[in-house]
Amino acid sequence: MGQESNSQKKPPDSRNQKAATTLPRSIIVPQEDPRQGLRGTIDSIFSDRFMAFLALLLVPIIIAEFVVHLSSAEYDFLEICDWTIIVLFIVEYTTKLYLAKNRWAHFKSPWHLLDLVIVVIPFVQFLPFLGLKLTGSASLLLRLLRLPRVFAAAGRATSGRERSVTTVAAPVAEEQTIIRKVDATSLSTNSPAIPLTWDQLTAELFDQNQEWIDIYNISDEGFARLSKILQVAEPHFKSGMIDEIYPHIDYLQRASFIFLQSGKIRYPESSSNYFTISKSGFILICSSTKLISISRHDVDLLNRVSTRNLSKLPRVGDSFLVSVLYAVLDGLLSEYRKLLSEIEIDVIQIGNIPRSKLPRDFLERIYQLTKEVSRLESNLVHFKDLLGIIISRQVPLAGFNKDSEEAFELLQDGASYLKEIADGLVDSLKSIIDLYINQESFETNRILKILAVITSVAIIPAAVSGLLGMNVLGIPFQVRLWEIVFMIGIGASFAIYSFTKLGWLKQ
Repeated sequence: MGQESNSQKKPPDSRNQKAATTLPRSIIVPQEDPRQGLRGTIDSIFSDRFMAFLALLLVPIIIAEFVVHLSSAEYDFLEICDWTIIVLFIVEYTTKLYLAKNRWAHFKSPWHLLDLVIVVIPFVQFLPFLGLKLTGSASLLLRLLRLPRVFAAAGRATSGRERSVTTVAAPVAEEQTIIRKVDATSLSTNSPAIPLTWDQLTAELFDQNQEWIDIYNISDEGFARLSKILQVAEPHFKSGMIDEIYPHIDYLQRASFIFLQSGKIRYPESSSNYFTISKSGFILICSSTKLISISRHDVDLLNRVSTRNLSKLPRVGDSFLVSVLYAVLDGLLSEYRKLLSEIEIDVIQIGNIPRSKLPRDFLERIYQLTKEVSRLESNLVHFKDLLGIIISRQVPLAGFNKDSEEAFELLQDGASYLKEIADGLVDSLKSIIDLYINQESFETNRILKILAVITSVAIIPAAVSGLLGMNVLGIPFQVRLWEIVFMIGIGASFAIYSFTKLGWLKQ
């Protein structure tokens, strides 16, 4: 389907698109603007401050003739300075116009038109040589033409390159914290969750019904409010680091805090970005009759579990909360499996790509990919340990029995298997890095060998010509030119033959 659409409508830069289709998205994407890198270089050389300084320097050079009497030598020196600055403005204007994304928009910009005035006015004095007649005194007219240049240069010196209009951004409305509850009946029948307010949440936490309370889009103020309701110190939530904390369990007297991470692959959107796995952390608070899920983001765990439907999951005992915990962890394990499968496909593709088609920053990109897979591997290790703690019944959940242990042991086996896959991916990526470095080293050695062969062959005629160019006295015999050429040919042929036998000239 994607190939058909590409064949019907080609993007503007078909070469970049073709290169992108041969490389996995994890290591490269085509540049939307192929002139972006060169434009950045030109912008750094001809920066706004540098061009403003030149414009400021141009003002006294132009008006000096009007203020003081100049000798011929002084006038010539100022003319050289004037034209040097004009040439720099010409180079800056033409290169930036050529490299601009939208050349017409660049051309009609007021500040670029000001640059054009600075560049064009000095050439008006050459109009008589083009056959055009100027009325009046040419010298006086040329002197008067300097006045617009003074104003243009002064305006350019006091103004920035891009006068962007600063607009006051409207404050982004904070997303409202969503609080919902479900019980065994509503979740198994896919009934809608019951929304709660903060006051209703306080009442629900102190009854004895088994319920799952899901809270997401929670802010720092929400964490502070929740800590008062639960009578738990706010640092236990670790709200500022929830997205970076590896999977683990913290214990309190009446509850356990299970820290988990939901991951999503983010492919590079431009050639300056790298492959990453974004992490959205969430917390499961387990008590004997309540399971509370908390997230800063829109991690809709309730929707995931209701979509899977608890009735289709393996039986994990009679406890509703144990079944919910199993469903959440099983869904998270499935998410890890999808991440690894997608990365594994990319790694296989990378291993089959010829080295000549790899991007220049291949090592940086493959290192970033290796780092992300290593983090995923570390999370799987902690996730497996977390499951072991749950199996040992250190998490206070009513109804956790032998059947529950067996179900969670299957999850632990799945985590072990995914950890082995992650280990294999890390090893494969390191092997790709080693292969790339070895190939680069081999090519470098091959070039050095070729240079050594050329040097060894060239040194023979160089030495002979050096000897013949010296005043050598007492030579007992005459040497003819063809004999010298023959001797040099014999020596060069022997050197080439020797290097061929050594294998230095083989592909």
